[in-house]
Amino acid sequence: MKKIEHIGIAVKDIEKSNELFTSLFNKESYKMEEVLTEGVKASFFQIGTNKIELLEATNPNSSIAKFIEKKGEGIHHIAFAVENIVDEIARLKKEGFHILNETPKKGADNKLVAFIHPKTTNGVLIELCQDI
Repeated sequence: MKKIEHIGIAVKDIEKSNELFTSLFNKESYKMEEVLTEGVKASFFQIGTNKIELLEATNPNSSIAKFIEKKGEGIHHIAFAVENIVDEIARLKKEGFHILNETPKKGADNKLVAFIHPKTTNGVLIELCQDI
C-alpha cells in the first residue's frame, strides 16, 4: 500500500455537508459525482496531500444508507492507494483477510476499488484504490 488515498464520511445530506466542510476547510469541494452502482453521491475535498470523500445514499438499500441507519453519520471507511489492486487482493486473501469484492469495480474519482470486510480489520472498513 502506498498511502492513505482518502477517508470516506457517510452523510445524510451532501449539500448541507458540503457547506459545512467548505466552511471547515475554507475551500470548495473539487468534484461531485454519482456512483449509480453503489447508490451514492460523492463529494471530494483535497486537503494538502489528503482527500475527504463525503457520501450520501441515493438508494435506501445502499451500504451508505444501511450504515447511517445503523450507526448514524460519521467515518465510513479509510481508503488506501495501491499500485496493483488485483495483486493486493490476492496478497490480502493469502493473509486471511475477507475481501468483499474480489473483482475490482469502478468507484468514484476514477478509481478501481475493492473492500476488505471490517470483521477482519478490527472493525474498520478498508477500501483499496487504484487509479484507472
